[in-house]
Amino acid sequence: MFGAGVQCVSLQTTGEPVRRCPNEGDGHTHVRGRVHGPGTYHLSLQLETKHAGGGLYQGGVLVATATSRSDGHPVPITCRWKRRLGAHLIEIPGINNSMYHTSVDDIGADVVCVAEPVDDPSQGQSVGVLGPFMLDPISKMNLEKMLPSENHFFIVQHYLEEDDPDPRDLRIHITQDYVKVVHPGANGGSREAVAPYSADYPKVVIDPLDPNKFRLELSEETDNIYHFAALCHQPRDDIALLIRCFHARKYVTTSFILSHLFQNPATPGAPLTNVQPDGFDIHALGERLGKELDRTVGQLEVVEKVVKNATNEKGELQAQLRETISSYTEAIEQLHDQLADARGGPAASLQLQLHEARAQQNSLQLDMQEVRHNIEQEQQRAPKTSEPSAECAAQVESLRGEISQLQTSISALPGDRAMNSQRDLTRQEELRRLRADVDMLNSEKEGLKRCSVQADKDKQDLIENFLYVKGCLDKLQMVSLQMPAASPEHDREVARLKETYSQVVDEQNRLAIRVETMDRDREKQKQQHESALERVMNANAQLLGERDRLEKEKARVSELCQSTMGAMGVVPGAGGTGTNAAGGNSTASLGALTAELAQKQQFLRKREQEGESLRARLRKLAMV
Repeated sequence: MFGAGVQCVSLQTTGEPVRRCPNEGDGHTHVRGRVHGPGTYHLSLQLETKHAGGGLYQGGVLVATATSRSDGHPVPITCRWKRRLGAHLIEIPGINNSMYHTSVDDIGADVVCVAEPVDDPSQGQSVGVLGPFMLDPISKMNLEKMLPSENHFFIVQHYLEEDDPDPRDLRIHITQDYVKVVHPGANGGSREAVAPYSADYPKVVIDPLDPNKFRLELSEETDNIYHFAALCHQPRDDIALLIRCFHARKYVTTSFILSHLFQNPATPGAPLTNVQPDGFDIHALGERLGKELDRTVGQLEVVEKVVKNATNEKGELQAQLRETISSYTEAIEQLHDQLADARGGPAASLQLQLHEARAQQNSLQLDMQEVRHNIEQEQQRAPKTSEPSAECAAQVESLRGEISQLQTSISALPGDRAMNSQRDLTRQEELRRLRADVDMLNSEKEGLKRCSVQADKDKQDLIENFLYVKGCLDKLQMVSLQMPAASPEHDREVARLKETYSQVVDEQNRLAIRVETMDRDREKQKQQHESALERVMNANAQLLGERDRLEKEKARVSELCQSTMGAMGVVPGAGGTGTNAAGGNSTASLGALTAELAQKQQFLRKREQEGESLRARLRKLAMV
């Protein structure tokens, strides 16, 4: 059924022109496509674009709607979107709604919409087609401006997941040799992911649902697959077009070139391929390759300038390194001189001389290694600098003279470019490493300066302490010389005082032991008193509860007595035998209640006395 629908569409495509309907209300131009389907409902496929001319340019929105032919009500539909390239239909995955944002993937292709009703699929499928789409003038102008230059930078938002609420800003660096994603880090550092152009990577996958999102695959590894979102659809289209153009320029299929130059090896004996003048122009190809050769030579000159600058900068860094080493050596020598002055002796001076000789030997070894390294670099670079000019001249002559040498020149140029790029990256890494070493050495120099200042302060403190102790010792010696000789009575008095002092110390120790013992006893008594106080408080709480219960019982007995007395006052006094009997029974019950009341009151007074005694004990314990 789908095949039949496509055939019908192709027939209508040839016979019915595309209709453009300008809409002045919203500023959009609606371009309607060609549809074919069953007679139960009508499918409409239109492109909403902001271009004034209303052409079929990428960046617009395709909208598919369906209405019933009987009453004109809208019919809900599900759509499958496809691209038609020649005779092939390619499914667009991940989209089944009625809107589709066209992108650079649709350039040169027709977009086919296969729709069917949601509620009743038995009504059949309708097919709409619109195309082919072209590159819009703004993107074309941007692409023509960007292709001649070498470096391009784009700021995009990186999503770790599809629903990441906090995207991170990254930078995409696109050149003619590689694509690089730069991760900005703390303190000005950054992490980079580089992918040179290969047969399959880097690859840009456009999101069919969101006009700003896309996926950049640098390799088949999961860590090198990034989900990005541009600020709008224009930067996304520029990124995709630029990467694809550089990739196509880098990797042109060999079969395409051989089919225009030689016989097809798959069909031996067949005549040579006829090349139309507009399909393959040898002069245009030679001119283009000459321009590429000139651009490559210019790149080689730029690389040589960069290498020269890096060499000069490396020499300056090495001079700074030698200066730092010499300053460190001087600082260490000063410290050793100070230590030798403080300690004295020939051994210290010999060790200082030995250390100085070792430092000189290390500096001479560094100089010798640097000279050897420079000589090796010059020897390795000398033949390579002379080859490009001869090779370039040979390539220019071969391009002008013989077509058979085109494959060799094309394969040689990317190799030299990759080698120069690799050499440039290596020297940049070495320059970065040398800068890090210089920063580390500067920090170590500052640390050594601080240590030297602290050592001077410590040395000054030691000298002052030494002078103070020496003065005290001199005073003590003078006092000992001026004092008269000690008499035997004085010695005996001193011995007696020492003995008395020892006795006092022993007594103090005994008193301290007794105090500790008393403290422990008091602590135990305190714990016992606290436990007893807790028990008394519990008993007091029980007594208070008992008192409340007795108060309630007393109130109940009082109410019962009052009710009884009231009942007795209501009954008349001039009654018969029955009345006297009732009065006797009431008197007996009243006596029993009165006796019970007196007993309860006595028990209550007893409980109150016990409570008072407990309160007195609590007060005594609190005073203790």
